[in-house]
Amino acid sequence: MQKHENKVAAQINLIKLPNNTAYEFEFDQETDWVKEILVEMNENASEKKPEAYLKETSLFISGEVEKKNNTEMNEFLLMKGQIEATYVTECVRTLKPMKIDLVVPFKVCFVDESLATSELFAEIDETWVENDTYEIYFYTKRTVNFQEMIHEQIFLNYDQYPVLDADAKLLGVDWRNPSKT
Repeated sequence: MQKHENKVAAQINLIKLPNNTAYEFEFDQETDWVKEILVEMNENASEKKPEAYLKETSLFISGEVEKKNNTEMNEFLLMKGQIEATYVTECVRTLKPMKIDLVVPFKVCFVDESLATSELFAEIDETWVENDTYEIYFYTKRTVNFQEMIHEQIFLNYDQYPVLDADAKLLGVDWRNPSKT
């Protein structure tokens, strides 16, 4: 396996990747498109602007990518990796700022969008390929939108209703009779 960070960008042109060669990749918020996602992750914290949290938050994406070819799927891209993040948000109960750690493993198979309506992929969101199960994404014009997939993986796992201390009692609320204050 080759280590080549430059082969995986926000948009991956399949023409530039050789078949059957795995490449490792690592990105953090020093990469512009990763920084954009991290800023968006920090938008729910209201004490400062989302960009102001960049020094105390992080987003790290690592894994490997390999272009393959077979008769059923033609040209496809397999991607395995993990997203690790620490982002700032605020508690939905107390509105106090809080940090959340997020770890999202992913296994994705990108196939040509022309296969989206085929019998093989029409009504499924996962496929079995190379002795493993992969989530299906589609690419257009031999270009994979890596950034869009990473964004979706993060926000499918993003805590929309974070609670700082779920077991704590709020001042002024009678827990025996919640309708009374």
